[in-house]
Amino acid sequence: MAGPTWQCSDCDTYNDAAVRVCHVCETPRAAIRRDAPEPSSARKAAPKKTTAAKKPAPAKKSATAKKSATAKRTPLTELPVTGGRRTPPHLRLDVTGTDSPTVPGLAWECPLCAYRVVDAMRCDRCGTRWSVTARSLREAALAASGPVPARTPPREATRGEMVAGCGCLLFLAAVIITPIVLLILNWSAVTSFVTGSGSSKPSPAASASGPCPKPMAEMLPEGTGARLVAAYSRDDLEERYAFCRTTAGKIFYFARMKDGEPYGDPTEARKSENGYVVDFMPQGTSYHFRDGEVAAYDEDGKEIWTGELVPEASAD
Repeated sequence: MAGPTWQCSDCDTYNDAAVRVCHVCETPRAAIRRDAPEPSSARKAAPKKTTAAKKPAPAKKSATAKKSATAKRTPLTELPVTGGRRTPPHLRLDVTGTDSPTVPGLAWECPLCAYRVVDAMRCDRCGTRWSVTARSLREAALAASGPVPARTPPREATRGEMVAGCGCLLFLAAVIITPIVLLILNWSAVTSFVTGSGSSKPSPAASASGPCPKPMAEMLPEGTGARLVAAYSRDDLEERYAFCRTTAGKIFYFARMKDGEPYGDPTEARKSENGYVVDFMPQGTSYHFRDGEVAAYDEDGKEIWTGELVPEASAD
């Protein structure tokens, strides 16, 4: 350290000759232990002083004067106030002037000046080294230079926003639920559309085949070689019905009202799109055999009654 210095008797810190108070513990220079030896060159150049010319040592200031001098002095912004405490040896300032090593992630509070130190092993204010007794701090809190901003409370939704939100939910529910309900209610129609079948029942296939029974064939004009094309019965009645086709292509209808009775006289019938139609003259009524049922109509085409048909294999 260049120039005259003096060592503080309280913290053993060397200070410049122009400094009247220790820059670490603020102990006045009056209470010095000893002055550091001056350089030899300066000692040779200075003339010897006689004993008579030597100034008497200044009297030690009282505690009141020390306190007043400390109070008048402007507080330092970069030096700690220790209140006259003696700095522990392991916390004393390293006077060698070497830079403090950088330790990323280290955050601690200086036990001497309460300064917050980040990423360094030495306090930037008073030069105190880090030790295990230093209180660790959160690095995130130290990184913030200013006060933590107050947390803004969440804004409550207005009534209009709530109503709009409920409306959107109802709309989405309607869009999703309505098709499902319609699909359930119209499942049969959807199934028919997918399979390609119509809403009406399919026409029954020919219920009987083979030659027309001999008693019925004998009643037909040109009945030789006639074929049985359909035979039906009804569960609710004992009636049975039969249709025979001659070799000329004509179709005749036979009916039996009770079991054990013979079939009645044939009536000429005609083939319809999905069954057979028998017209009775002069009454004007007609029977329509279609889709597994028989329906009777009057002369005006009004339906009189209907009955279910059961296909039979023969007309016996």
